[in-house]
Amino acid sequence: MNSVRQSFNRAAPSYDQVANLQTQVANMLVTLVKKHLPQDFRGLLLDAGCGTGYCLNALQPTYPNASLLALDFAGDMLRQLPHTFSSQRINADLQALPLPAAVLDVYLSSLAWQWCDNQVAAREAARALKPYGEFFAATLVSGTFKELASTLAAAELSPAQHVLNCALPQTIHQCLENADLDILSAHVESITTWHPDFKSLRRSIRGVGANHLAAGAAAPISRQARSRLIEAYEGLRTETGLPLTYEVLLIHARKCRTPS
Repeated sequence: MNSVRQSFNRAAPSYDQVANLQTQVANMLVTLVKKHLPQDFRGLLLDAGCGTGYCLNALQPTYPNASLLALDFAGDMLRQLPHTFSSQRINADLQALPLPAAVLDVYLSSLAWQWCDNQVAAREAARALKPYGEFFAATLVSGTFKELASTLAAAELSPAQHVLNCALPQTIHQCLENADLDILSAHVESITTWHPDFKSLRRSIRGVGANHLAAGAAAPISRQARSRLIEAYEGLRTETGLPLTYEVLLIHARKCRTPS
């Protein structure tokens, strides 16, 4: 986990310049929140894994009377938040929220859970939420980076060592249900980004801190293996460029009044 934190700290200064996928997903999540949260909302809202604060910046004009908490385990990300941003900044891990129980009205998280133990994250979210508190999250699920996985295999490299291992949607559903969070809606959006060459594709991954792709440290790729990988990936080229697909689970849940 420390290596993941270091990756995001390194990415922080240029994060917003390259985080097109993150922005697209954040906009989807913000739309979901606005659909279900009334404009006169005055409660406490946490963005867990807030990055540079895009979601909170997008929500603040709609909910000017809300109390906003910005939490991220990468301190350099929090330092990218605008100085005028009226929220409390918390440098902490969303798997160990430094918050009392039953304090949050809304828990929000965009593209952070894929780095976590989902069951631990779900239990922490449920612990911090008030009864009937609202839960909104977007996270990567299985099938993400499928092109990279297939070309790694074609290049005789192990996808498990070099590609982020994302959970199945139903696994995340079960984690939420185990934590007494009732799922109200859930669906997967498939988003494909396009890149002119393999170097820019890799840069897009590194630029958002996602270069730490495996739980364990992968062995360095040799020059010969890299050439095989690029050749295999070039076989996927279309007129639009080289594809990289993200499978994004968008989910809305609510904390049960009492544990089951």
